[in-house]
Amino acid sequence: LSIVAPSIIDYGTPEQVEQYAMPILRGELTACLGMSEPGAGSDLAALSCRAVLEGDEWVITGQKVWTSGANYADFCFLFCRTDPDAPKHKGISIVLVPMDTPGITVRPLPEIVHPDEPDLNEVFLDEVRVPAANLVGELNNGWAMANGSLAHERGMVWVTAVMGLEAAVET
Repeated sequence: LSIVAPSIIDYGTPEQVEQYAMPILRGELTACLGMSEPGAGSDLAALSCRAVLEGDEWVITGQKVWTSGANYADFCFLFCRTDPDAPKHKGISIVLVPMDTPGITVRPLPEIVHPDEPDLNEVFLDEVRVPAANLVGELNNGWAMANGSLAHERGMVWVTAVMGLEAAVET
């Protein structure tokens, strides 16, 4: 809600806004954010999940980890490498990937506090095919879009902190 929907509104096509962002805002769809990877952690520029354009489809192969809500999300706002020959901070794109697409495996990571209700997951993508139209924003401009997307998250963290402080002062 605080990252994916505003990012699609900022960078997506009118069709993506209607099909993905607005249903999130209405509570009809849920999304997960596919950024972190094994071996790369939170270093988005080191990602290795690849999307290759074949005809009118993206073919995606790779792995994500610490993906909050992937086990119940309807789709993933997936960061992937679309130009493996580009410098580290370039050649990254964002693709919208429905989580029921063949080739996706989600493995919840049990948590100590709530082992029966995991929120963090590993996501495996094995030649997952999605329409080329699922590309968000400009091809190979994912690094710039990530900075914009994460600004939404930082803004929500700040608003939440202020609201909590106000509530504490009122009591």
